[in-house]
Amino acid sequence: MLGLTRRSSLPIRDLCLALSWAGILSAQTFSITTTSPLPTGTVGLAYSQTLTTAGGTFPYVFSLSSGSLPAGLLLSGVGVVSGTPTTSGVASFTVQAVDVIAETAFATFSLQIVTPPLSITTLSPLFPGTVGQAYVQAFTAVNGVQPYAWTIASGQQPGGLTLNSSTGVLSGTPQAAGTFTFTIQVADASHSTAQQTYSITVSAPVLTLSAVSSLAPGTVGVAYSQTLPLSATGGVPPYTWSLTSTPVPGLTFNPTGILLNGTPTTPGTFTLAVTVTDSAGNTASKSLNLTIAPSALTITTASQLPAGALNASYSQTFAAIGGVPPYSWSATGLPAGLTMSTTGAVSGILAAAGSFQVVVTVTDSALTSVKNLFTISVSYPAAPAITFSGLPATANPAQQYPLLVSLGSAYPVDILGTAILTFSPNSGPTDSTIQFASGGTTASFTVPAGATAPVSSVPLALQTGTVSGTLTVSLSFKAGGVDITPSPAPSMTTQIAAAAPVITKLTTTVTSTSLSVVVTGYSTAREVTQAVFTFSAATGQTLQTSASSITVDVSTLFGTWFVDPANSQFGSQFVFTQPFTIQGDPTQVIPVSVTLTNRTGSVTMNF
Repeated sequence: MLGLTRRSSLPIRDLCLALSWAGILSAQTFSITTTSPLPTGTVGLAYSQTLTTAGGTFPYVFSLSSGSLPAGLLLSGVGVVSGTPTTSGVASFTVQAVDVIAETAFATFSLQIVTPPLSITTLSPLFPGTVGQAYVQAFTAVNGVQPYAWTIASGQQPGGLTLNSSTGVLSGTPQAAGTFTFTIQVADASHSTAQQTYSITVSAPVLTLSAVSSLAPGTVGVAYSQTLPLSATGGVPPYTWSLTSTPVPGLTFNPTGILLNGTPTTPGTFTLAVTVTDSAGNTASKSLNLTIAPSALTITTASQLPAGALNASYSQTFAAIGGVPPYSWSATGLPAGLTMSTTGAVSGILAAAGSFQVVVTVTDSALTSVKNLFTISVSYPAAPAITFSGLPATANPAQQYPLLVSLGSAYPVDILGTAILTFSPNSGPTDSTIQFASGGTTASFTVPAGATAPVSSVPLALQTGTVSGTLTVSLSFKAGGVDITPSPAPSMTTQIAAAAPVITKLTTTVTSTSLSVVVTGYSTAREVTQAVFTFSAATGQTLQTSASSITVDVSTLFGTWFVDPANSQFGSQFVFTQPFTIQGDPTQVIPVSVTLTNRTGSVTMNF
């Protein structure tokens, strides 16, 4: 996890506790006034400390007289210790300052570099799953000593999913529906651990069966082979197929290839009922019509008819060969507004849009008939009124909001929608934790023909992150590959307000000589200016000073953290460590509360 560190001192003498800040008056001879130890640094976090002087004649030149700085830090000629520490530990060194008239001052310092605490960065709740469909979720951690060891500390993951102890990847195929809550633990090579509780909602899939098109007609005595134009989705694969109607004389059904083949022996129109069954026993059925013609009467018109436009006139004359002329024509499935005459002429004003499957029948004077399937494409109408909701005008940080899309009326064909997420932070880099439930900043969904709401295995929802700013979600739509997005495009905008810091957890670490307070939280304003630590004495002890709290200016420390683009992966989350060096028994100092402040307000959490 993140680490921010600052150090001060808390002495205890003769079991009388003391919390104090000390200052020493001295003559205005040339001297380095910064006291030791220097503020604590953290491995991997930028560090900067300016050394100050008193007396002497400006300008001054600083240099390292003896010892060495922590790895990754340098001392500039103007007295700034800065850089990014790479190794933990305590370094001791002596600094020399020379003024313009060659007066020299020396000061010896110690500087401790600490390692940030181990933490899990994956956010909860986890993305949902579906029974029978592969599921993969990777957990990640930061600040530990690799390699990591991952375990499920408590609770139960969905059946069929396993956690890889080395990679932290939860994967497999869910076997049952429900909501499952469990706690993930990561341990690093130094035996530090961190835990986080998660939940996964597993939904049962719905088995559906749809027909892509109608069956092509056959002719008595002519070999026939047709893969049934059916598509099964959902359920729990694998599927098995069966013909649940009376078979067509001369044709057989092959369930492996969903194939109807053979040589028809009887003319007529047959209804084929096909049933698909998944491995969980769910079923879905569909009926298809098959016409077997008694002779080789053939329609010669191309199956793809000229396209038309909504509310425009349309005409098309069909032609046939074979059989015994004259012919009589009829059609089913024509777009609304069109009719076919007995001479084979289709005409009228198109009153519906979409792609239409039209069955045309021609009958000769010997009463021999043949049917062919034709397609007419008619330009689509504009999208109906679209309602887009789910985001309040002001959203809470670190929350997940479901987004609702509905049409004012049903549309004749499937509508493919895309939700697009943009975020403009009020300060600093973007917040990479803001994303859709399906991952990333775009999400796709489908509104089926005749429906008014999307159907998707992954809910349309977004995570707001922890940074103040403006979050906008806009929609675009296509039908049959044509853009039908209204102008202006439907969109929602919400504000994540800049607010007082939020403390989510307080912990302490006590050694034989020190006490460290670890503050976990976030600040949507990307600002923390002051930290106040309040203490009390253990029973039977008293503080030597009337002040029971220590105030630390952390504006520069937090400011540096929040403007670093590399930290956008955490939004405004932080882990701030404040160590105190104790003279005496640290267990006799009782932390009471921590208060964090920014220009928006303050928050206090008690231990």
